[in-house]
Amino acid sequence: MASRKPQLKISRQGQETKEVKTKTDNERYISFSFRYFQNTDQLPAQSLETWHTDGSTIDLLRSLAHISQRNITELQAGDKKLTLYKSFPNKQVNEFSCPSGLSEDENWGCLRNIGGQKARVAGFLKNNIFYIVFLDKEHKFYKSSK
Repeated sequence: MASRKPQLKISRQGQETKEVKTKTDNERYISFSFRYFQNTDQLPAQSLETWHTDGSTIDLLRSLAHISQRNITELQAGDKKLTLYKSFPNKQVNEFSCPSGLSEDENWGCLRNIGGQKARVAGFLKNNIFYIVFLDKEHKFYKSSK
């Protein structure tokens, strides 16, 4: 009797064979919300339309995509894209006013270097959601002492 050859393996073409890594619970990633966004050109803020007109919305979207793929520790320590101030900055370093209905005690901060060193997005972080409140092209939210 002739010996049987082993059966050929079935091809898995089109099927994902690599294990997908999932994020652990201790890695905190940021999502974004425009719920409290102040879409205004009343200085010192700018509107989305103004950022679109000068070509900055693509920089904003690229930055949001980059930030959402990094954990909070990397954003603060590594590439320094996120700075948190723990509360709304005082008038000595800030030209913005806290909008009515929002608390100065929230964990206010900035997303930095949006298409250049000056441009910022100001808002606050709560439960891993960064609420975008202001677009700040001229770095008037928590001005540096330079």
